Amino acid sequence: MYASYTDGKDDLVLPTIITRDDFADKPEFDPDAFLYDNHRFTSLDSLLRDLKKLSENLNQDLLDLVNSEYTSFIQLGQSIGGCLELINNISLDVGKFNQQLVSSKKNMADSRDTAQRALQQKKRLNLLKNKAKLVLLLNEQCTSFETLLGLDIGELSVKRLQPKLLTLTTLYLSATKIYAILDEAHEEGCVFFEKSLKPKLLSLQLEFKAYIKETLDRVRKEPKGYDTVIMSLLHCQRIVGSSS
Repeated sequence: MYASYTDGKDDLVLPTIITRDDFADKPEFDPDAFLYDNHRFTSLDSLLRDLKKLSENLNQDLLDLVNSEYTSFIQLGQSIGGCLELINNISLDVGKFNQQLVSSKKNMADSRDTAQRALQQKKRLNLLKNKAKLVLLLNEQCTSFETLLGLDIGELSVKRLQPKLLTLTTLYLSATKIYAILDEAHEEGCVFFEKSLKPKLLSLQLEFKAYIKETLDRVRKEPKGYDTVIMSLLHCQRIVGSSS
């Protein structure tokens, strides 16, 4: 930075150029000591030129530093701007997705309600279908019972009477069971069942009771060979609730 030699009494300091290194790492800078130690033999014009040049260099370095940092700041701002745009796009996408999610939930709820109504309707239709089948079956059995009851009304042959009683009893029990199921059902009533089958079945029950009593009275007059028939008739009386 500077050079000197000793002539015995005083140090002769050779003139040197002032640089920024002269002020580096000197937290307690003393101008007087600096000038005395390093430039006491340097002319003022030379010092002024050096200081002016150093000032210009420092100003240029400061300007370069500001420009460099400003560019970095602009780049940072641009990168932040891009992030903000990305965040805004993500926010919009999340908002749209949330709207779609709400709409999907509503559609699912509507679909669930529709499915439940459809299942309830299907259940109701199945009940009506089963009820219709029972009504048709009861009608067939009542028709068969009525037809069989009217056949060979005065026939007392054991060979014919025993199978007839067995079939009539089976039809009677089946029809009575179906009637009880339909009568206890809480669904809307069937007009055909209420207006036609009910009265018909009740009428057939009375006719069956009368037939049993009449036939039993006739075979009791000549009971020989009618033991099995009499037992069947008594069994029929217990079923229909008649007294012997």
